[in-house]
Amino acid sequence: MNRPLITFSVVILIAAIVLAVLYVRVGHAKQLVELQLADTTTRAEKLAADLATASDENTALTKKAATLDADLGAAKGRLTASESHVAQLEQVLTQAKSLLSLQEQNVRALAGEVSSLKADLADARASNASPEAVAAYKRTIAGLERQLAASGSGAAATATDGASTAVFSSRAGRATVLSVGPGNAFVVLDFGAARGAQAGQRLGINHGTELAATVLISDVRANFSIAQVQPDSLHGVLQKGDAAILIH
Repeated sequence: MNRPLITFSVVILIAAIVLAVLYVRVGHAKQLVELQLADTTTRAEKLAADLATASDENTALTKKAATLDADLGAAKGRLTASESHVAQLEQVLTQAKSLLSLQEQNVRALAGEVSSLKADLADARASNASPEAVAAYKRTIAGLERQLAASGSGAAATATDGASTAVFSSRAGRATVLSVGPGNAFVVLDFGAARGAQAGQRLGINHGTELAATVLISDVRANFSIAQVQPDSLHGVLQKGDAAILIH
């Protein structure tokens, strides 16, 4: 047999073996690559699904945040409205307390007026006053008692018949301080329209035997009035119970 042919055959056989080995290795490597590719594809799909879920959750959270922000704005609006309502109620309560205080002062003034008039009536009877004067006292007392009953029930008091007060010359122009305003700025007097009080009248406030201040009536009601203290005339501190005398 020809030696070169044998050598060539051996070389071919070796090459075939090498190619077979290479083929096997390439196939194995291809399988590994395919497995890795499949795993990578699976993970990519999972990541894509997770990304889509996260995107949906982010959208939902964004909507929820917008809803919560709107609810917060509405709650702030309700809180502001509630605070405004509370402020209004406090203002109404303050006004009601002020009106109640004036009402109580009016009731006390009326009660004092009735007591004083009854005492004057007794004096008038003892001094043999005319029947007309006695009748005038009785009419005035009856009117004041009606006002007292109306004030006690919360109804508005009506003015007493002014003509009947003309007979009370011994009490004309005299009054008592029912209360004193902050800083001695004003006083409330038991001197009202029923006894001839008029806006603009001046009275001297006596603390004991000394003149403490001069006041000017600014608001007149049926049985009491409010008078502003003249700052330059104030001497000392005004007190409830001080006497007031009309200055002609």
